[in-house]
Amino acid sequence: MRFPLPDSARLTPAVRIQGDTGWVGRSTAALLLSAFQLALVVPTGPGALPAAAVPAPPEAKPNSADVFQYPLPTWQPHCLGFGSEWRYCNGTPLRACASGQVWLHTGTDEVAAVGQPVVAAGDGVIAGYLVDPTFRGGVLIRHQTTAGVVITQYWHVWLRSGFTVGASVKRGQAFADIADMGDKTHFHFAVFNGDLESHTWNGALPPSACSGFPAFPYKFVDPTAFIEAHLPPVRLAHGTLF
Repeated sequence: MRFPLPDSARLTPAVRIQGDTGWVGRSTAALLLSAFQLALVVPTGPGALPAAAVPAPPEAKPNSADVFQYPLPTWQPHCLGFGSEWRYCNGTPLRACASGQVWLHTGTDEVAAVGQPVVAAGDGVIAGYLVDPTFRGGVLIRHQTTAGVVITQYWHVWLRSGFTVGASVKRGQAFADIADMGDKTHFHFAVFNGDLESHTWNGALPPSACSGFPAFPYKFVDPTAFIEAHLPPVRLAHGTLF
C-alpha cells in the first residue's frame, strides 16, 4: 500500500537517485551532479592549470642564545690569524722554540683604533679579566648556547666602568675599549668551544713555555667562521628569513 506524502513534502519536488539513498531534494541532487561534472572536466597533465600556490609556513627564529655578531663594526685582518706562528707584522719571530713545540695563535687579530668600542659577540657573563703590562687587558665572556657552553676571548682592551667579572652582557653591548699599544695597536678575538678551564686563555699571548700540549687547536675554533655561522638572520622581502 502506498501512503500519500504530507503537504510539507509536496512543497519541494523530488527526484529518485539510483540506489538505496531514498528521496533526495532536487536542489541537493543538482549540487551533487554539478560537483560530479566539475570533477570530470578538471584538466590534468602537462597542459593543466597550475594549482594555487600554498604559502610556506613562516620560518622559526633562531634562539637568541645561539646568535652572535662581530665585536667590531669592521673586520679587517691585522697580522696574525687563526693558527699563525708568532711573528710581528714585519715577519720577525715573536716567539719561537728550538723544539718547534709552541702553541700557535688561537684567535684572529683585527685592525682597530685606540678607544674604539668593543661589543659582546653574544649574550653572556664576563667570566675572566687579566691585565698584562705589554698586551693590556684580556676578557673572557661565557655564553650558554643550546649546543653547550662557548667562551669568547677579547684581548688588548680595557673594561669599561661598571663591568667586572660576573657582570651580564647582551649581544652588541659595548663593554670594553681598544687599548693603546702604540704602532702595535690591534684587537684579538678567539672562540673556545667549551667551558672555562686552565687552557681557555691559551694562544692569546706569546706562550712563555715551549710546550705543544694540549695539541693545537684543542677546543679553539676559527673565530671568523664561527661568527659567520651564527650571524642574525637577514629578513628579506615578504618577511622571509635568510
